[in-house]
Amino acid sequence: MSDLFDLFTDEAGRLVLIDTEGQRHDHVKPSRLFPLTLPNQWISIQDTAGQEKACIERPETLNEKQHSALNAALSKRDFVPVIRTIHHVGRAADGHEWHVTTDRGPTRFCTESDESIQYLGGSRLVIIDDLNTRYLIPDITELDRESRRRLERYY
Repeated sequence: MSDLFDLFTDEAGRLVLIDTEGQRHDHVKPSRLFPLTLPNQWISIQDTAGQEKACIERPETLNEKQHSALNAALSKRDFVPVIRTIHHVGRAADGHEWHVTTDRGPTRFCTESDESIQYLGGSRLVIIDDLNTRYLIPDITELDRESRRRLERYY
């Protein structure tokens, strides 16, 4: 796959794509097409107008330089905090207020309804707050007992 196009980081640290026809596309952005169910497959490379220029089904098939550039660009775009502990979930005026600790530290957020908690299969959940930020629980069984008890009331 990596011989069909080139993907690299320019001097300014921005992702560049040379497509199959040899055309250069500066400032391209990668986007995970299935970020929660298949986070390491199906990456769309889009130009500044949002038009897809390449689609990478299996990034691990890229050469080391391309794979590294893609991962660096994805890490700049990804922001899915992972919930480690649920300290409190309480009623708020228009939903629920959550007090949690994530892999990025403690935070508070509000959800509109119980439908803001979505089951992803296995023991994975995503909680979507009222600002549309997604919080991932990759494995419910890895939460402490009190966190699981607090969560079970809402899903």
